[in-house]
Amino acid sequence: MAVAMDAGLGAGLSKAADEDRDLQALFQELCQLQAKQKRLKRKVEKHKRFEDFLIKVVEKIPKGSKDWEEPEEALVEAMVEHYGRLFTASQDAQKHLEALSRMSQAVRQSLESLEEGHRSLVPRLKIRLCQLQKKCHRNEERQRRQVEHSITYQKGTVSHSSLLLNYVQMAIDSMAQQCCPFAHSLPENMGLFSKLDLIQEFILDKMEIMRLISLLTGPRVCWAEKSLKDQGLRRWPRSCRKCPSS
Repeated sequence: MAVAMDAGLGAGLSKAADEDRDLQALFQELCQLQAKQKRLKRKVEKHKRFEDFLIKVVEKIPKGSKDWEEPEEALVEAMVEHYGRLFTASQDAQKHLEALSRMSQAVRQSLESLEEGHRSLVPRLKIRLCQLQKKCHRNEERQRRQVEHSITYQKGTVSHSSLLLNYVQMAIDSMAQQCCPFAHSLPENMGLFSKLDLIQEFILDKMEIMRLISLLTGPRVCWAEKSLKDQGLRRWPRSCRKCPSS
């Protein structure tokens, strides 16, 4: 009897294990079906707008004419075909938009590269500008010094020329005073050229006197007045004339 009870208990346990396995299998299948249901539900929700759009289009299509009436299935197929063309155009537009996006990205990268180059170039340009400004200041300072030196040199030259003119004036005055007889003095208002004429006449008179002396002391001297006139001698030298009165 104990053996029979053990056999019945074993059969019951085996049946319970089978039921558990079946229950577990059913539970797994239920989970799979629920997951599939969720996926289908998402797909239905995803295409719900297309369904609503087609329903609205079908509602707005005329129901037919007196002669014949086009089946609704044909209208739906035409709308689906039209939607397919729109979908293809949308994909083409999307591809074109992606190409424009890539182009924009490339342009943005190029712009960033240019900005980076500009940021690195500005300091070098500032340094070069400072160097050129310093060089310009040095050139201006050198030119200013050269101009000042030239002005100083010109002033010195003018001063030296004035000093030389004063010396020449003093020499002419002294020579003119010596050329004038002792009894007379030079007039204060006598001009420079008048003094030079006086000096020239004095020198010519001296030359004539020396010539006369050489003729008188020579081996052949003719004291006749005619001979003196023929030789171009004057009776009285110019030095015997009166000096201009003051």
